[in-house]
Amino acid sequence: MIYLYLYYNPYKMMLELPNTAENITLIQDFLDETRRRIFEGVEITFTSKANSELQDLVLDFEIEIEDIEEAIENLTTENYYRGIDPSNSADFNVCAFCTKIGKSNVEIYLKYGLEVSGLQILLFSNHLPKYPMAQPFKI
Repeated sequence: MIYLYLYYNPYKMMLELPNTAENITLIQDFLDETRRRIFEGVEITFTSKANSELQDLVLDFEIEIEDIEEAIENLTTENYYRGIDPSNSADFNVCAFCTKIGKSNVEIYLKYGLEVSGLQILLFSNHLPKYPMAQPFKI
């Protein structure tokens, strides 16, 4: 179970957790819970925004839904970028990652959430980064 301490963030920017053993464990737990849900058959749901972004990736890089799903399943703590933050309505714990996907090995910003009181995995964003993405847990 992932426990999240909620922080008030007036700027609506995702928080970057400092590189500590406790935070790495927190992100690993998030990734493990994601894999557990996928293993148990939970499908990844795309928001309309994420679906639109996927269409751009399909056209520009021949990225498919399966590439996104595979990228999520293969994330590590080194891919961590920002989060774990509550969604706007606090019904999802949300994390962002930087990862490479598809045959072209294109780098994308990937943000998804795990439903707090359910099993849903909701993809919020999957697009080319608009700016360089620091990965604070990367060795």
